[in-house]
Amino acid sequence: MPSTARSKTRRADARTLALRTALQRTRKELAALREILLSVNATADLRTILNRIAQTTTRVMRVNSTSIYLLERETQRLILKATTGLFPLAVDHSYLNMGEGLTGWAAQHRQVVAVRDAQRDPRFHEIPDTRERPFKSLMAVPLVSQDRVIGAMNVQTYRRHTWTPAEIEFVSLIGEVVAGLLERAMLQEESERKMRELQAVAEVSRAVIAPLYLDDTLRVVAEMGARAVNAQRCSVLLLDEAAQAYQPRAVWDAEENAPPEPAWMLNAMPLLETQQVQLQRGDPVIVQRANEALEGELGQWAARAELHTLLCVPMKVRERLIGLLNMWSRDGRGFGEAQIALCTTLANQIALAIENAHLIGNAAIVREMNHRVKNNLQNVVMLLQMQLHEAEHRPSAKELLQESINRIMTIAAVHDALAQEGLRLVNVKDVLMRVAQLTRASMTRPDLALSIEVCGDALRLSSRAATALALCVNELLQNAIEHAFPGRSQGSIEIRLIDLGGELEVEVRDDGVGIGELPSNSLGLNIVEMLVREDLRGVFTLRRDARGTVATIRAPFRYVDLTA
Repeated sequence: MPSTARSKTRRADARTLALRTALQRTRKELAALREILLSVNATADLRTILNRIAQTTTRVMRVNSTSIYLLERETQRLILKATTGLFPLAVDHSYLNMGEGLTGWAAQHRQVVAVRDAQRDPRFHEIPDTRERPFKSLMAVPLVSQDRVIGAMNVQTYRRHTWTPAEIEFVSLIGEVVAGLLERAMLQEESERKMRELQAVAEVSRAVIAPLYLDDTLRVVAEMGARAVNAQRCSVLLLDEAAQAYQPRAVWDAEENAPPEPAWMLNAMPLLETQQVQLQRGDPVIVQRANEALEGELGQWAARAELHTLLCVPMKVRERLIGLLNMWSRDGRGFGEAQIALCTTLANQIALAIENAHLIGNAAIVREMNHRVKNNLQNVVMLLQMQLHEAEHRPSAKELLQESINRIMTIAAVHDALAQEGLRLVNVKDVLMRVAQLTRASMTRPDLALSIEVCGDALRLSSRAATALALCVNELLQNAIEHAFPGRSQGSIEIRLIDLGGELEVEVRDDGVGIGELPSNSLGLNIVEMLVREDLRGVFTLRRDARGTVATIRAPFRYVDLTA
């Protein structure tokens, strides 16, 4: 056969082979596209769709990795949503800013990027914690739907590879085909999320108005709230004034037998000072990398539980911070504005639930208050009886009545504090300041300029202990005013509260003439002795020092913290 004929035959065979190869490639590409479309139609779950697209592209392209990033519009971040070659735990955690790296550049400029040696390209950016370094070649395409960038996709190989026009065209085609499908799946997922949020709010609202116990309501909130924002864990912490801490009251965790969350101690809050100010102001706080950023025991617990992001929402009643709604996530991206708004709504609902729980318990509160009023009226009767026995030794009925009025007003001051703070614990420092003002105004001689100062620790005691302590201080003040400053035109009395760590100490110190002037049968001192011994289970001492008289009451907290 002539050489010309052989040459024509070889060229024809080459064209036939090229056509056959192109046809085979086209068939594979069409089969891949068909597989992708079928997978999309077979499920509405966005995660499943993304994974199938990545797996099919990797197999057909014969590459070592396919990764899909979706754009988060609020932050303009491209979040890694599916991958076949990068570190699996990087999904949902790792991200590129728009325009960052080769993939971010492709999304921002809406152009294909295909480079043989990616790490030598000045646009290259290695994403931490993805284990991307072994890959050499990279091709990235933007995902654009109806002129809107929704993300980007890249393919990578371990060996350096020169991307052919056919490969670039095929990956670009995949991007064009799946972009619209992904956008619809994203919109559907967003709609479902909003439905979950509305359902959560509706469930919580029903729980709030239903005659349930508070703990039942909080459990509903914890579970529904966590499911609505796709949180790993939700915990409701309420302020425990006795423990001076926010204690977990209701918890829901996606994993059974999750380690218990520690309390947030008021004197060792795990947040930064600026974040604490945010909470007091009523603003939510987001803590990224919570396992590293949180202080103390809570940070260690978050690391053990593998919780990366915390959304902490304050719960306030009448401008008072009563608790925290904590949403924990293993997603390093944190929480979006819509999720924060939902959690803020839930926190407000919880505050309303707490108020309703208090209203439901109104009957019990009335019975309890009636019981305490009756007990304190019995105290008034006892004090009056003691005073009656002393009346024959006292020249002035006016003085007797004034002392009785002071004692009754002292008990009333404790009840006033109870009405403002609830029936559990009373701020004794505030009560003693009221007692000091009442006693000074009613008992001080007109010619005596007397100052009374209350200082020290702001201790919180039960109503019974607070009443006993207030009566004791009232008696000591009356004795000091009556006996410590004869012939004086001025004087001072200091009342100091001291927390000794397990014991309470109260000092009433004056700069008067000393205890030598006090009558040995003082009714006031007898009342103090009785109240300290019987109600506080403590010890009362009286001594004189270089500056005047010091009266000291010391009692163990295990008695003064008992409820009435």
